[in-house]
Amino acid sequence: MAFKEVLYDLKTEWFQTLNGVLSVPVYKDAAPITEEGNYVLIRSEGSTNTGTTNSGFFRSAVIVVDINTYFPVIGNSKVAYDIAQEIDDLILLTPNSFGILLANHQITQITLQSEDELYEDDNSVKIFRLIKRFEHFLNQK
Repeated sequence: MAFKEVLYDLKTEWFQTLNGVLSVPVYKDAAPITEEGNYVLIRSEGSTNTGTTNSGFFRSAVIVVDINTYFPVIGNSKVAYDIAQEIDDLILLTPNSFGILLANHQITQITLQSEDELYEDDNSVKIFRLIKRFEHFLNQK
């Protein structure tokens, strides 16, 4: 089987798994400029070829989950971490079982590559962002 690109399909699978299930809206690639409430943004960060054998193509791909929470007075990180737990419950079922499936690929591992907290203040609203980067190890079937 010929090589299949993975980032767009992986990002779309994350979006479809979370959209309509989380307690907040989910967007892919960008959020509407009119969005003023809590939301999750799913985007891809890149992929790398980790090897090719006679039996398959192996890739590493990173999906970024950007949890945005808004507050009128002071930010509260607990809200973002509660949303993050909802996501973990849907995606990371067990160490070897995941809530997403990808056509033509086997996901052998998903690991949390990094996690960042950002506080923003534009003098009218306080924003707390929790940004999680998930690395996926994939084997093309």
